[in-house]
Amino acid sequence: MFKDRKNFSRMVDPLLQGQYPSRGLYQALAIAAMCVQEQPTMRPAISDVVMALNYLASQNYDPQTHLAQGPCGSPSRTGAKRDNDKAQIASDGSVRD
Repeated sequence: MFKDRKNFSRMVDPLLQGQYPSRGLYQALAIAAMCVQEQPTMRPAISDVVMALNYLASQNYDPQTHLAQGPCGSPSRTGAKRDNDKAQIASDGSVRD
């Protein structure tokens, strides 16, 4: 599910009606993908996950400048990760590509 970019917009709460930053979506999905790694040793510590999610929640969002595609469209490739790229949670809570 995390490997197919076509599924990204289907994972978003429909009540957002396409009003979310694409970069925030990609970062949240990167965090989720790290949390469901098959090998437990590859998963981040919960404190790192909380810090990363707090960082995402603290980011300002201006819907006039950050329009995402709704459920019928596909998200732009900007900020999208390739399947073999590995994201990491930085010390400030941000997700690093």
